[in-house]
Amino acid sequence: MTSHKSLLSNHLFALLLAVIAAFCLPAAGNEGIDDSIRELLQSAGPVPTSIIDPPKPAIYDLTVGERLRRLWLKKVIGFRITYLADRGKACHANQRVIAGAVEMYNMDSKIAMKSVLHSDLTSPSGILFTGKYLKAQITQPESTCEYRSYGDLSGSGIIYCTQHGTIPEIQNSIRKALGLKPIATTSEKEFAVIGLSILFVLSTLVLLALLFYRKKKETQQ
Repeated sequence: MTSHKSLLSNHLFALLLAVIAAFCLPAAGNEGIDDSIRELLQSAGPVPTSIIDPPKPAIYDLTVGERLRRLWLKKVIGFRITYLADRGKACHANQRVIAGAVEMYNMDSKIAMKSVLHSDLTSPSGILFTGKYLKAQITQPESTCEYRSYGDLSGSGIIYCTQHGTIPEIQNSIRKALGLKPIATTSEKEFAVIGLSILFVLSTLVLLALLFYRKKKETQQ
């Protein structure tokens, strides 16, 4: 019995460590991005406000209540809804596609593309489209989206939107370099609460299993 209790205790301890690692420990920073951003800030000058504090920031982490509401509307009732948060994420996805196309162009071309204009990306005569680096013209998730570049795209430059800013890892790295706090996500606290709740439930189940085993052992004796 002692060995069985010890085994269950070890399992409980392992679960505790797993939950702490998943929900409580801070994520490791991306030093490669941070170094690139420091180089960018030194060479490109003042950061556009729409990168640091975009007018329509994309929301990646939804609250539990919002997730349940979407599940109900989409899966149960069958409504098809386009959310502002989804359009922000689509805008950031466009930025990744643009950045990849520029990188491929610069690898092939003797004359590097150092900047882009919005018209270069949305026009059928844009060099990235005519050169087959973009499979299609970039479609704006919102009519107000306007894509621009900051810094030298043949080096550490980035793509951003005047409405949705730039992708989260770049934005937070820039804010960090400027001494600003990262943009907080709405679900960070919820994840911590959920993690502690899971730990509580698992701990309760293990204790109940120990009590049941002890009672069964006493009955057999």
